[in-house]
Order: sequence, then C-alpha cells, then structure tokens
Amino acid sequence: MKLKWLRGPGHPANRVGAALLAVVILGGVLAAAAGIGYTAARPLLNDGSAFMGKGHTAARLNGETGRSDAEVAMQLATGEEKLQPVSLPGGRLAVVNEDTGKVIYLDAATLTADASAVDRPASAGKIDVVSTESDGYLVDSEKDTIDKIAVPGTSKGAPLAVEEGIKEAVPAADSIWVVTDTGEIIEVAGGREVRRIRLGAPPAGVTVADSQPIAVTEDGTAYAIDGDEPRAVGKLGVSGRSVFLGAWRGAGRHVLAVDPKSRRLAVLDPRTRHAFNVELDAGPRAELAAPVMLGDFAYVPDHSAPRLWKVDLRQGKTVGKPLEVPGQPGVFELKVTSGRVWANNQYDRRTLVVDAGGRHLYADKGAGPELTDTEGQNRVPEQPKAKPSTEPTRSPKVDIEPSQPPADTTTPPVTATKVTVPAIERGTPYQEACATITQAGLRCRPVPASEETAGLEAGDVLDTRPAAGRPVAKGSRVEVRYVGPLLTPAVRGLPYKQACRELAAVKLKCKKGVAVVPALAPEELGFVSEQNPLADTEVARGDTITLTYPETIALPNVTDQPFAEACERLRQQYQMRCQGTVDGPPPAGKQPGLVSTQVPAADAVAKIGDLVQLRYYRGESTPGNVVGTLVTDACATIKSEGLDCVPTAGKCAGGTGHPVNEVYDQNPPGGTPVPVSGRVTLTHYSENCTLDNYANTAPDAACADLQAKGFRCNQVQVLSPTPNAVVTQDPPAGPSKLGTTVTIQFSPWAPAPFVFGTAYPPGMAIPGGRLVYHYTCSAGGGKCRGLDRNEFYSTVPPGSPTIDADFRGEAYAVLMTCGTAPGQRKVWRTWNGGSPRHYQHVASETRPAADDSEELGCVW
Repeated sequence: MKLKWLRGPGHPANRVGAALLAVVILGGVLAAAAGIGYTAARPLLNDGSAFMGKGHTAARLNGETGRSDAEVAMQLATGEEKLQPVSLPGGRLAVVNEDTGKVIYLDAATLTADASAVDRPASAGKIDVVSTESDGYLVDSEKDTIDKIAVPGTSKGAPLAVEEGIKEAVPAADSIWVVTDTGEIIEVAGGREVRRIRLGAPPAGVTVADSQPIAVTEDGTAYAIDGDEPRAVGKLGVSGRSVFLGAWRGAGRHVLAVDPKSRRLAVLDPRTRHAFNVELDAGPRAELAAPVMLGDFAYVPDHSAPRLWKVDLRQGKTVGKPLEVPGQPGVFELKVTSGRVWANNQYDRRTLVVDAGGRHLYADKGAGPELTDTEGQNRVPEQPKAKPSTEPTRSPKVDIEPSQPPADTTTPPVTATKVTVPAIERGTPYQEACATITQAGLRCRPVPASEETAGLEAGDVLDTRPAAGRPVAKGSRVEVRYVGPLLTPAVRGLPYKQACRELAAVKLKCKKGVAVVPALAPEELGFVSEQNPLADTEVARGDTITLTYPETIALPNVTDQPFAEACERLRQQYQMRCQGTVDGPPPAGKQPGLVSTQVPAADAVAKIGDLVQLRYYRGESTPGNVVGTLVTDACATIKSEGLDCVPTAGKCAGGTGHPVNEVYDQNPPGGTPVPVSGRVTLTHYSENCTLDNYANTAPDAACADLQAKGFRCNQVQVLSPTPNAVVTQDPPAGPSKLGTTVTIQFSPWAPAPFVFGTAYPPGMAIPGGRLVYHYTCSAGGGKCRGLDRNEFYSTVPPGSPTIDADFRGEAYAVLMTCGTAPGQRKVWRTWNGGSPRHYQHVASETRPAADDSEELGCVW
C-alpha cells in the first residue's frame, strides 16, 4: 500500500475522451524546473507558470498575472475523477488520471499528445509519474514496476521489476529512491537499479532536503543516503508510522515532518543538525498532510478547511491566519514550482498562489460547467509589485494578446480563413515581431525563454510557434519566444565552489566575500551565507555576484584523544591540515597515542587549510585480531589504539558466504606491536565484483550462476533463432556492484525450417506471430486458377470468400511480425493477373514487382 505522505496531494482526474472542449489552446512553453523544490538552487529563467487540474482537463496558470493562459483541449476526466499533471524534462507534460489508471503524454508547448497513452485500469490509484533532472518514470505500485518514460521517437526499454514491492518512489537529482515493502531502499538511475540500502531501523519514508535524498526511520532519525554509506543527520523530534514527511514536490533546505496526532511541524537542518518543533493551533478535527517549503517558509496543508498553515522557519512560529485554499473540504493538490507554492482544488475555479516572499494571490483558471467558485468573482487579487523593465523600446506599441481571453472566446470554425505565419528573423526585438504578426491578422503572445543565447540580448526573438510559413486560422495566437531577463539564481547554503559553478552556468561571474564572523559549526565552513545581488535580482550576463561564506572557526579541543581520530576529525570536519609529532612516554594515567598538546590551542580561530600540529605520547599499541568483523567497526577499534586505519577493498564477496565489508586480512596481524600513529591495513570483502559474459548460456543456468555470485537475475523473453540461449545481457560483462539486477534476454521458442525460411511450427504462441496457411488445389481441368494443380501460402484463413472453393488450406507455419527481432527477412506471396495464375514466394524488404502481393511476415 502506498504511503500517503509521499503520494502527494491528489486532485480530480478523468478518462480521456474524444470530444474537444470549446476552448482554444492558447499555447505556451512551460519554462519551469523539471523537479520541484529540490531544484530551486539551480539557475532558472522561467515565466512563473504551472500546470494545474481544471475540472475535466488541465490548464496552465501564470503566477504573475493570476490568470490561465493555456488549456488542454481534450477531456481528461469525468465526474469527480482526480488528475495529477506532472512536468517532465524536455518540455513535456504527463497527466495521470488517478481514478482510471490512464496516463496521457503531451508536448507542453502545443498541449497535444506526443506519445501513446498508457491505460492501466487495474493500477488505478497506484500510478505515479516522477521526474528527475534528466528522466521521467512511471511508477506502478500495483504491478511493482518502474518504466522509464521514453522520449518521443525512441524505443521504450524493459520495465524494472521490484520483486519486494513498491511502497513509494521519490526523485532527487538524477535518481529515484524506492522504498520497498521489505524495508529496503533502492536507488534507480537511467532506468536501472544502482544499489540497495538497508538502515538499522524500518524506514518511515524518504523525502528530499538540501538537494539530497533523506530517509527517515520510524524512530524519527534522518539519514542522508546518497553517499557511500547512510549518514545520520539528526532527530526530527516526531516519530511513528502516522507522520507525514515533507512532500518532494515542495522540498527545500530543511527536513520537514508533520505529526497529525500532536499537530506539530518538525524541522531539521541537515547541515547543522539543528532541530525544532512548531505547534499548530489546528484543532482536533484538522486533516494535516505532507508539508512543502519555499524560501524561509513552510506550508502545512489542512484538508478539513481547506487551508494552508504558514510557518516562518527563521522565527520558528506560525505567521498570521492560515491561507484559505479555494474549493470544498477535501484533498487538494499542493506543490512548489516556478518559484511559487500552488494549492489547487481541481474542481474549483480559483487556485491559491504564494511567492517566495510569502505574498499570495488567487489565480483564476477560468469558468467551467463542473467548477465551483468558492472565492467569488469580487475578490481583488494581491498582486506583486512589477519590476521595472530593462528592455529597450525599439518599436511602437503593438496589440499583444492579453494573458486571459474574454469569457466568450470559442474555438474558430473549421472553415476559418487561413493565413501564413510570417517569418521572424532570430534576434529581432520581440515587440517588432509582435507588430509583424498583428499586421498579418494574428495574435501575438510573447514568452520569455532560457535557451543558450550567444549573441542575443534580452528581448531578442528566438523563434515562433507555430513556425514561419505554417498556415493557421486567421486570428490564431502565435507564440513568440524571446530571450528573457536573467535572474540571479539562489545559491545561499551551497558550497562556495558549487555556487560559483551554478553562476557560471548562466554566464555570471563569481567573487569571493569572506564572512567576518567565524563559523559556529564546522558544517558551515565554506557554505555561502550571503549573496549580493540577492536571488531573483535582474542582472546582465557577465555581471559579478559576490558570495560571502565563513572560512574561519574556533578549533576544538582534541587533547587526550587518540591521535589518528583527532587528525581525521580536523581534516574531514574542520578542513584543516594535520601534522603529528612524537612526544615523550605517557605519564601515569595516560595511554600511548593520546594527544598531549595541540598548536594552535583549543578555541583559537583558524582558517580553512591552516596547519594544526599535534604531539602525542610515545609508545606502542598491540591491536587485537579484527578479522571477521565489519570494516567500520574494525577501524574504530584500530583508531582507539592510537593507530591509523587503512581500509582496502579486496576480493568480491559474491559466492564466498561472507558479507560485504567483512575484514579478511589484517596487516600487521592482530597481536603485533605497532608504533603509535603507525598504519594497520584492513582488507575487506567488496561489493565491487566482475560480471561474467553469459552469451549463449542456458538462461536458467545463467540465472543460477548470477544468484550464486550475489547478483539478481531478470529473465526477458525475446525472439531469437537460437532457442534457450542468452542473446543479450544488461549490464554487460565487466565491473558491477553486488546485488545488481542483470537482465538476460533469451528465446524459449524453437524455430524450424519451412519452404520459405526458418519460422515456427503451427500452434506456437510467439509474440506477434502470424499464422500462415498452405493452400493446395488438385481438381484438374484447369479449375485451379487455370492450372490442373496449384498451391500457395497465405495468412488469409480458410473459409474466407477470397479463397477459391477448390483450394484446401491447413495451418502450415507461424511467421514473425516484421521488425520484432534483428536478422529477419520479409516474405511476400506474389502473383500476376490472368489465367493460369502462378504464385511465387519472394524474400524482399520492399514489395516485389507484381500485379498483386501479400506480405506474409518475417523469417530467419
């Protein structure tokens, strides 16, 4: 069963019908991030829009104008079915009907279908579309499969089966993180399983914070899981299975969780491990759900009202009265995209929109027969102040299409007059382009875009949609895409070098500004604390952004700590250099290897990269035998003796009967005296193994060998001339991690020779098989199409009126549908008119020259 706090808010969806709504597609490019909150630190050039469910379809809302400027012109739902629109990479849109299990894929610019729909009625309510930075995935927790969504024009790969069952799937960066019914967490990237993670306690779920996946166990402990090993980052202060973790559709820097029983919001900063709780005066009947975050505010949904609690994370308290969400009580859609929070009830006309500063307005999706209007027509939206324009006025004012058409706008009749979209030269000021389009009898809709714009200035045209030269109905809208203003990306909280890379990606320069005040914790060292200009400030390409970060900190006291541990702490956590010097023998009560003095002393302020000199007591340590223990525990034991531990990955653990990371060699061996600060090398079993080549191996034998060596096996049946032998494997032979699922393709169907090539015997159910019949006639007297005896092969079944009565047919062979396997040859039946009629069977990729012919299928 899917965990409700990671399902995200639902909203009405419906089946796709054939009838078109009487609404003109207004066009528009979705220039929003393909992730949600966790990509907020990436440089964005967007138009502040988002797709929302609107009654029985979906509409694009503009967060600046508070109006709808595009709508899908097909019915996607009926009754009160719930829809979930999801933006995909590459400017695509998926709309999931949660009540019917149907998924529609659309081009976000034209809002027309660009791929075949997926229809899974048995999986209704258990299908999610999730989007990473590069890929989209269809997650089916009924079938327990993950399908990588193919880009139009490319083939769809085999789905990834999760035998342990799928509880939930959360995207972060370029991976999705799947929680299974058995408590494992699987990382999936590129449509393949990458690795598996098991925590010390059952996971309550996975969320996203500070641009990384965070797993939370049922006891409330949060772990960062994208490193080599899970790393605890703190306690939330709430626990149990009923807790709602922060929705990945609205992730930010902090780990969020809501406890509906105590009505508390838990907040944890994974960098500093600082945690606090905020009590919500929501009342016992509140229906709290997964919170989201934007800027310095968290927003907690209450479906009973419906409303949003606004929490100031800087002050640790709620702000003002809860924000009303338009619509009747019940579940509503809540997400963060395009730098705004969107709270949408699919069957109400209005949508609550909140910007990064906490200001809100009620966007109007437009009227619809199935929509309520609980906010009313007389509400005045709270509009944000417009930024002064920096675009040059290089043309007279033109009639640019308003963002919202009049209420009585209807679809143009089919017989409307056609005009040709005029050619607009790239680099033309968009105002001039709109003037040209208006003169042609069309309406212009300028849209800022964010493509590479070498040689172009803000306001210069990139292209038009529809393209130049295309005939369209007079009065149609033409989208003019132009270079939008460049806004500074939000890089506060990022490491300085990463922040500079983010700026360089949008052609901005980076300047270092060092904070005067030392860092309060080592987690703050090198992380940007201030940026100037601030995020979302309009700048020009090539401008310099000053990033301020702390690079000094008070040193900790490491005296009386084992030298090796103290040095590692200074290097890893405090980013200092460390040098050790042997001191005299330890005095009474002290052990060899403990730090005797440190320079600079504790609490002295040091700079990143400074040298800290440690003196430690002379002597020897005699570590015990740690062979047979896990390398992390073994290293801790070695370091506690004042020695340096060097873990080394050795032979593959697969097939040995030993777990990954178990130590099998210790050098020097246990019981050997080692000078303090000396090295002990521990060699352990590794998860890095070598995958064999199983080509031409029997599939069952290949799977048995894979499983014996610690891999997982996934058999996929394909057509091949060689039966019961592995044709391909993925991943191929070579280095691979233990536990990786290896997909092997093989054919269980044995072909046989026939008159026109190698095919399959009758009755064999191969995928897409085409049954061919052998027809014979021996009636004599020229009755067999002018011959005494005649025969041919055809896919037309016996009894068909096209088969002469004197011909008798019987099932002969099963041919493949062409294009289903490599190495196939296409076979045709051909004949010429007149009498007598002679039949031929020709192998040819193209239709042979004849009066008539029939494609029979393909053979090997």
